[in-house]
Order: sequence, then C-alpha cells, then structure tokens
Amino acid sequence: MKASLIMLVSLLVASAAVVLGSFLLPDSYEVRRSLVINAKPEQVFPYLNNPTKWEEWNSWNKDYDPTMIRLYGGPLSGKGAHQEWNGDRVGTVKILFTESTAPSELYYKQQTKGEEFETIGIFSLEPLEDGTRVVWHQKSRVADDLYNRYRGFFKKIKTETEAEQSLLSLKELLDPTDKSESKAQIADRKGRS
Repeated sequence: MKASLIMLVSLLVASAAVVLGSFLLPDSYEVRRSLVINAKPEQVFPYLNNPTKWEEWNSWNKDYDPTMIRLYGGPLSGKGAHQEWNGDRVGTVKILFTESTAPSELYYKQQTKGEEFETIGIFSLEPLEDGTRVVWHQKSRVADDLYNRYRGFFKKIKTETEAEQSLLSLKELLDPTDKSESKAQIADRKGRS
C-alpha cells in the first residue's frame, strides 16, 4: 500500500513537472548557423538562389529519404522560384523564395504539411578577405499547447543539426579540398552570427 502511494505521488509530481515545464518553453524558435566558405559570394549564391541546386548540398536528400520526390515551379531562380519535397521521412514541404538580392541575401517561406505556422528563412552572404561567411537563419512558431511546445524544442535541435550538415555539404561542394571547418566550429560560432 505504501509503495503504491509513493508511486502515485511520484507520478503526479512528474506529470505536474511536465505540464509546468511546458510553460517555460517558448512558442517559437530560431536557428542561426554560419560558416566561412573559401569562395566568393558570386560563386556561393547560385547554389542558394536556384532551388534545383539545393539537391547538391541540402541535408534533406535521397540519402536521408530515398522516397523523396522534388517538384519545382516559377522562375529558375530568385524571387518566385519554389520547390516542394515529398517523402516518407521528410513529409511534404513547400519552399517559396520571397526576396532575392544577388549575391548577398535570399529570403524564403517554408510550409510543412501538418504544421500550423510557416518557417521564415534567410541566407545572408558576407564577403570576407578569405571567402564568404554564409549565415542561415530560420525562425518558426509552434502552437501554444503542451505537446507542440515540447515538439518545437526537439524540432529546434533537429533543425540545428540539419543546418550544420547542409552548410558543411555546401562548403565541401564549393571547396572539396578545405576540410578545416568542423561541426563543433560551426556550433561555437552560432552566438557570434
């Protein structure tokens, strides 16, 4: 009897902690990652500004989801260009390029089927003496309830990993001989971007 009571009280305390903990989680999240690529902005920007080029560097690819199918529309690049990914693992994701200023900035909106809110993304390219700093910033809201606040927390972690992998792939694509940038270095700079 005493063990049952202790177990019941422990379960109630844990449940209350989960519910109260959700109020500490935000109803939005931001991911910002940056990386220096040994290439000029004019060389980097076409891989961002043309949705058909995303297949070459984005972590959402056929290796990640072999069932993935991509569809494209609008102009080949820049404002109005769009793409849709559909696959068992990635679900259905639509991306629309909303603003494009070559070779420095690209804005997009991303809508994932089943998600209430869209993600706003920005790529910023900063010319440096030794290459280009590429900053990828993504911001999204989540529904204001217990389940979605926790889901948003874990989605942020997943998005951070995907952004790091994608930027590293972009770097390798543009300069396959430069292996100096590690995932840890990208994570260390996230606050400085």
